[in-house]
Amino acid sequence: LTGFVVHLTTASGGLPATIQTYEASAQQWPWASAPHEGFLQVGSRRHLDAMRANMTVQQAFGALPTSTPHHLLTFLSERLAANETGSADSENNAFLQVRVSRAAMRARTAARSKTTAASKRSADQARKLLNQMAEEAEKKLDMEKVKCTETCEKQRAMVEEARRDIGEYNSQSASARAHILTTQTMIASAEDKLPRLTDSLKQHDEKCKNDGLSLKAQIALVSKDVDTIQKVVKMTQCNTAAASMFIACSRHAGRGHGKATSLVAFHRHIARRQVAQLRTGVARSAMHRTLATVARGHRTRIHGKHGDRRLKQHARNMAAARNLTVTNTTDRPQSRRKQRRKCSISSNPNCDYLRDKFLLMQTDVANKADDMRESLVNMEDECAATRSSYEAQITDINMRLKDQQAALAESTKAVIEADEQSRLISEQLVQLQREKRNSAMQCSANLHSISTELCGVKQIRQELYKMEMMRPFIQDCEVSDWMPEECSVPCGSGVQQLTRSVVVPPNMGAKCPPLVMHKKCNEQECPVDCRLGDWSGWSTCSAQCGGGIKERLRPVDRRAAFGGRPCEATSESISCNSGSCDSDCTLAAWTAWTPCSKACNGGFMLRHRHVADRAKGQGRCPRSRSRSRLQYKRCNTHKCKPKFNGELKCLAQLDVVLLLDGSASIGQKGWEATKEAAKQLVQAFDTSANRAQIAVLVFSGPRTWGYYRRCTGASAGKVDLANDCNIIWVSHFTTDAAGIIMALQNQPWPKATTLTSAALATAGAELRGGRATAQSVVIVITDGKPMNPRKTFQAALKLRRQARLLWVPVTRYAPLRQIKQFASRPVADNVLVLPDFKELTTKATLNKLLADACPVVE
Repeated sequence: LTGFVVHLTTASGGLPATIQTYEASAQQWPWASAPHEGFLQVGSRRHLDAMRANMTVQQAFGALPTSTPHHLLTFLSERLAANETGSADSENNAFLQVRVSRAAMRARTAARSKTTAASKRSADQARKLLNQMAEEAEKKLDMEKVKCTETCEKQRAMVEEARRDIGEYNSQSASARAHILTTQTMIASAEDKLPRLTDSLKQHDEKCKNDGLSLKAQIALVSKDVDTIQKVVKMTQCNTAAASMFIACSRHAGRGHGKATSLVAFHRHIARRQVAQLRTGVARSAMHRTLATVARGHRTRIHGKHGDRRLKQHARNMAAARNLTVTNTTDRPQSRRKQRRKCSISSNPNCDYLRDKFLLMQTDVANKADDMRESLVNMEDECAATRSSYEAQITDINMRLKDQQAALAESTKAVIEADEQSRLISEQLVQLQREKRNSAMQCSANLHSISTELCGVKQIRQELYKMEMMRPFIQDCEVSDWMPEECSVPCGSGVQQLTRSVVVPPNMGAKCPPLVMHKKCNEQECPVDCRLGDWSGWSTCSAQCGGGIKERLRPVDRRAAFGGRPCEATSESISCNSGSCDSDCTLAAWTAWTPCSKACNGGFMLRHRHVADRAKGQGRCPRSRSRSRLQYKRCNTHKCKPKFNGELKCLAQLDVVLLLDGSASIGQKGWEATKEAAKQLVQAFDTSANRAQIAVLVFSGPRTWGYYRRCTGASAGKVDLANDCNIIWVSHFTTDAAGIIMALQNQPWPKATTLTSAALATAGAELRGGRATAQSVVIVITDGKPMNPRKTFQAALKLRRQARLLWVPVTRYAPLRQIKQFASRPVADNVLVLPDFKELTTKATLNKLLADACPVVE
């Protein structure tokens, strides 16, 4: 509100009847210190002087208040009327005055003097009454100004508060609209991802279902082939009829080819029919390999008397086996000429060897089925894990979608509420501004009315003396403007004192108004500052990697009110674990070098690095056997110098377990050589003075498929390791070397299959009864492939945690690649490869084996 110009139309003795207002600029009252104070200049000294200068006697008389005493109004009316009549008569009769006698003049003058004295007394009485009226008007003017000032300040505060509220609600609405845009974007993204993830899950389930069905069908075929092979294996009983069932032919030139071809055929049509039922390539390949091995073993036995030619013949047989043909799998009779070119296995039968190879073939196919079942389980686990991942993503997106939809609804509600509040307060603001203008107009009208009344009183007072032809000096008391002091309190309704001083003292005029006035001030509530509690501790990081957040909170003990200092942040967050989720592992420092693995002939010292912090996400970590984590260093490279008849003697404190392969594949000579080598090893360990203790285990394997299933836990029933599985203890841990040697001499040849996994597991059980202060060594002497390489590898890994596992593979047919995986590290110190069993019993082999196994020799 910048100012008002107020025009009043007044009636005699009444209040303003019409008020017309219009807005004007602040230039109407250039002395106003603030826009809302413009109307307060009405009634100021300058305003009153201007009003009196332009006020006529009739206007002044009409401005007198209704509370004016009646006799004063009558007196003033008569005096004004007499003044007007006297003025007219004096003009008309002026020319007669010159003819009046001196006596008459004196008489008239005397009478006039009496009248003048009476008039003066009446004028003084009227002046006193008018002074009282002026004092009352001054008091009303002061009170009205105070009231209008307080009203204006309150209304201005209310307007400002409404404007602040509108701004706050508009800000809330804008923030909510921004949040709406964000949530709509996230909802659109989630609604786009959700169908694609659902389709991917559906395709994944379909693929897993098809792959599972395919793998189950393959497992069913392989299992059926296992049953078929079982029927063939049952025919390999050691009797004449079964032995003549197979016919193996020597090498001959194939028709139209330069290559030599070995032919192996089934003599009996029952066997041929069974073999013809094999459906899978796994079973057929196993059958081909087994028949080739049978033919190779048959020719080896025939040509074994030629000495060195034996190894060369084996090499040629291996080449011929690659062109092996299983002939006449039907009942079609063969020509006599071809039959004459064939030779029967029954001419030099070795049923145990035959049974060993065919049972090994069956276990190979069964292991393949187990591998396929394991692959099926792994595939199902992977499918389940992938499905769980998809479902987790879908669930997460659904939850986020619901959260965003709820947030959208909440933001929309916030926008509606903020807009509604802004609208209501805007209407309230318009009403407040209207009331403020009306109050200002009413105050201006009231002040103008009181000012007109005051000016009228003073103007009448002055004109009254003029009519009596008197010019007295009448001075009303003049005071300065109010000087406000500080409010007694900054808030909560205090009292403010206003003072003013006398500028001009009164002289026959109105007395001085009060020089001190008190009014209410700072009626607003005192601001209440926010008060916060102490910070809590930092929370754990919200993510292990990829950037998380740690938070801490503090409670609000008292919220801000009435414009007090608002609360500062009640929560703080800092970033944490900003490293990538795909971080490589952290390796610890190198360990100290271990003692040398051998006392002579060149051993190894090793050191390694443990993983201090595991790799995260897609991060990498070197393998435990990589050069960055495992290092070897040669040591004790000098040659061993035996002191006892050219043979080394082990003087270390050791728990030694000897595992001797007694399968049919080693042959009688191989079995005798194995026992002889075991005797020499037992004698080479010093079992006195609590140094070495030795356990000897002879292992072969089950002779039938039923026993194999029982020995491997595939079928129920109590297992007799010695009779069912041919896992035979010659001696448990003992220092009686002579007793071990005697038992070895009397140990029969099991002459069955090769269940190496059971032998390793049994050795591990024996080691649990060993000495805590002694090193443990397990030495395995074998020539053939284990029946179950996968289980053998698992058993070897477990045993290597208890002891050093040293292998002695004999003959070139031993599965050297697998054995290197079974043996302890380094392989060079734990695998001793021998070409034949004859080499096994030499002093050089014994010394090398003892140097590898024993850390203290002489």
